[in-house]
Amino acid sequence: METNIKATKSLKPIIGIISVIIISIALFIFAAYFNQIFIKIMSVNSYLTWHIIFEFASVLVSFSIFTVTFFIYEESKSLKMIILGCAFLTMGSLDFLHTLSFQGMSHFFIANTSANRATTFWIISRTLGSFGFLATVIIPTNVKSNIKKKNFVIITSLILLAIFLTVTYFPKFIPEMFIEGQGLTREKIIMEFIIIFVMSITLFITVIEYKDTKRRREYLFIIALIFSIFSELAFVSYANVYDAYNYLGHLYKFIAYMILYKAIYIENVSIPYREMIKVKNELKEYSENLNFIVKQRTKELEEANRLLMNDIEYAKEMQRLFLPIQMPQDKTVTFNARYIPAKHLSGDFYNVLRLDEKNIGIYIGDVSGHGVSAAMLTIFANQNIKPTTDDELNLEIISPGFVLKNLYKSFNKTNFKTETYIVMLYGVFNTKERTFTYASAGINVSPIIIKKNGEIIEMNVKGFPICKLGDYFMPYFDDRTVQLESGDKIVFYTDGLVESKNTNKNHILMNINELLQTNFILSSSELEEIIIKNFYKHMGRNNKLTDDVTLLILEVK
Repeated sequence: METNIKATKSLKPIIGIISVIIISIALFIFAAYFNQIFIKIMSVNSYLTWHIIFEFASVLVSFSIFTVTFFIYEESKSLKMIILGCAFLTMGSLDFLHTLSFQGMSHFFIANTSANRATTFWIISRTLGSFGFLATVIIPTNVKSNIKKKNFVIITSLILLAIFLTVTYFPKFIPEMFIEGQGLTREKIIMEFIIIFVMSITLFITVIEYKDTKRRREYLFIIALIFSIFSELAFVSYANVYDAYNYLGHLYKFIAYMILYKAIYIENVSIPYREMIKVKNELKEYSENLNFIVKQRTKELEEANRLLMNDIEYAKEMQRLFLPIQMPQDKTVTFNARYIPAKHLSGDFYNVLRLDEKNIGIYIGDVSGHGVSAAMLTIFANQNIKPTTDDELNLEIISPGFVLKNLYKSFNKTNFKTETYIVMLYGVFNTKERTFTYASAGINVSPIIIKKNGEIIEMNVKGFPICKLGDYFMPYFDDRTVQLESGDKIVFYTDGLVESKNTNKNHILMNINELLQTNFILSSSELEEIIIKNFYKHMGRNNKLTDDVTLLILEVK
């Protein structure tokens, strides 16, 4: 059933075209059979009246088509349409001159005693129009023009003025088209067949285009061209300007112009307007459903956000697993720490782990960025710091510099982006000798030694960060050792403690040295509370952290 419907729809345009051809031929035969009767019935005055009606209607349609193409040119920039518009401006103007110059009309600049001037205006109009149609179908639709539209009008007007002056005052420059008592000249007939040939080419190209696009514009253009070709055939056949062929030619022409107007109106006015109405209705329908759509999208986003937050909370717990649950406590040393992430996931990390009976490993660091990517770097650092040999039977503590060198090599084997990096400090505290041996991988704040007498010493932390430069450079991480005494403390911290910003975008730059010197007598746990309290005081109330904060204090008993 559907196949039959499709076949009927595809045959409908072909049937329409065949019907137009049959009707046109029938009218042509009818005009030939009743030509003499027509001449006797139709008086000159009656013919002139019908001629004026047909021509002025054609002129009106021509100017209307030009107006449509002229005023849409600013938006469309279509070279195809503006040339078609100028072709109709030319034909409309010359048809107007043809009508006023028709034999039997009142004087128009010169006496209308002969049909030659009107016929000449006519043949020039049809010639220029046929080539204008051909240019229109040859030029691709997507070709745009940057020429100002007034320039098209100026050039067309100058051509029209030249034609008018030549045909009216210098007719000898143009071969005669009609001779009284003889009829059409050979030149006129040749010109008509040239016009028919050009229109036939235009028709052929349009048919091919219609087969590809199936657009109604091309279909209407085909019908109009068929009527135009029959119109020219009629103007080849008349012997008297008042006979049936001349009348039929004007009728064909009028019908063709009306169809062309419809085609251009549909393309440039009707279709955009319908599309605008369609979009308006779609917007109306969309706005009516907008609340429902917003609620639905909001619900989906809330669910996605819930799942994301669950994943982040899980990652947060995973990250916390790498933090020491309980600090190693010893008769000679105690540790206190505070860990404050700026977001759910942190870029800071630290650990305190017992290596053997007399050595405790300590590391603290910071990674580039924040959030999930930073958390992944901290997990990498925690997993890849190997302070002892893998052989449990021959346990050997690796020097801090060698630990960092191994971490640097491991980092360069990963697929982390080149802009990522880790800055950290790793050291080993010997509980018997009370020494702290350490190496720095470019940590950006210096740990501070607080001597029992209140002296403040900043540790030397020059070093190369853990980054993706292994293909170009292999750094050497120096081991440094500091001797500690009973009552001494080392304060390790990350830059978030002293360089955070408040809501006014002002750096806090807390003077931790002054704070430590003032409170050096306090125990490590008391000192930790004082430092954090002072930090929040500098931050101010209701201010969110902009960077992670980690604080670790070692106190020698």
